[in-house]
Amino acid sequence: MPELKRSGPIWMNKGKQNRQLSLHKRRRLVGGALFLPILAGTVLFFALPFCMVVGYSFGLGGGQARFVGAENYIKVLASESFRLAAGNTVKFLALGVPALLVLGLLLALLIHAALPGSRLCGNTILLPLVLPIASIVMVVEWLIPAPALESSRAFWVLLALYLWKNCGYITVLLLAGLSLIPEELYDTAAIEGANRRQKLFGITLPLLAPSLSFSAVLGVMNSFKSYREAFLLGGKYPHESIYLLQHFLNNNFENLNYARLAVASVLTALPIVLATVCILWYQRRRP
Repeated sequence: MPELKRSGPIWMNKGKQNRQLSLHKRRRLVGGALFLPILAGTVLFFALPFCMVVGYSFGLGGGQARFVGAENYIKVLASESFRLAAGNTVKFLALGVPALLVLGLLLALLIHAALPGSRLCGNTILLPLVLPIASIVMVVEWLIPAPALESSRAFWVLLALYLWKNCGYITVLLLAGLSLIPEELYDTAAIEGANRRQKLFGITLPLLAPSLSFSAVLGVMNSFKSYREAFLLGGKYPHESIYLLQHFLNNNFENLNYARLAVASVLTALPIVLATVCILWYQRRRP
């Protein structure tokens, strides 16, 4: 009898472990089944066409049948219009994305702290997302004289439009991240004598790093959507300060220069992928 009493709980534990394993397997199967359509769509509509574009970038002639190696890349990189478009795009990214994160963080801290005016800011911050682009550009053209849009100031107008239109959802994302930080950490820091600056750099920013990284990725991707505003402000051939890579791609598409178009598409996609991978890699390395 003593042996049976000891062996009973062991059998029960084994049965419980088997049920847990089977439940874990079912969850993995369900997760895999839900993920497969997303994976299939990504491969079919993104990865496969991009691989075809990479193949076209090394070809020339009808159907890109003749292999020319890196000749297309050399010609595109030597093009003054491509270098101008790439330089403007890099400048736009380098200034726009950090400014967007700083502006979104300041607004999120304002709303989270419930300072005067924060409720009005929170109620109107997403308004730019629902406004049509054409109406926004019409107002800008009405407020800003035409000579300004035909000079280097057009770049700053486009940058201001990017910040105004995208800071809303960045603020919402960062505000959600702030709400997840336990208030006990700030109370403990206050007891230890920490000031606001020490709380910001010692608690808020480190714990907000995942939200900042995700917001940076979205900021990089959405910066390329500013081509709509640039096109409406200046057309196919705007002032050189807002001549972006999307202008170069669109003009080569209209001219049926598919070899240059394929090369430019690859050279445009690679920095986006590289920047996204670097941001995510940096985030994963953080403790």
